[in-house]
Amino acid sequence: MTAVPLTKLLLRTLAATGQGAVYFFTMLHDLKHHRSLYLQGGHANVVEEKRLRHEYYAKLALARLRRSNYVTARKIGRRLIVELTDKGRQALLTHTMRSSPKRNDGSMTVVVFDVPESERFSRQQLRLLLKQGGFTKLQQSVWVSPVDCYANVVEFVRTVKISRWVNVFRGRDFLQRPKV
Repeated sequence: MTAVPLTKLLLRTLAATGQGAVYFFTMLHDLKHHRSLYLQGGHANVVEEKRLRHEYYAKLALARLRRSNYVTARKIGRRLIVELTDKGRQALLTHTMRSSPKRNDGSMTVVVFDVPESERFSRQQLRLLLKQGGFTKLQQSVWVSPVDCYANVVEFVRTVKISRWVNVFRGRDFLQRPKV
């Protein structure tokens, strides 16, 4: 029989103790929060119940998003394909813009546009995006935001196909600093 070095013996003991401690605290948590489930079938029963509950809430959330026309869902075989609608893309873009960090170099995202009357719907979409995205109207058709959302606005402008009437840039030097 070969002698096991003391270091390896200690590491094996710690590993076994650590696994036992994790099992013990998992059992205590399951007993505290899911007593009847744990007593019926142990930890596996608790895990399965959590999985089923998570699936249920995911289905509820998907149904809410479908009712609100943020997503469409269809089944292909056993797979569920979920896609954002235009309204969903708009909401996601607005949320992304609102949660983007403020620029720390003092510059602002500036949007200047002159969209013709024939593209009224696109112009209204742009204004709505700017309002909901936290922009401030500096003057007619000039909007500013201290948030770093240049790429988001450019993506929207290209998607809606109004880039020939819209200019997006970062500006720092203003005669009168916008109040945002």
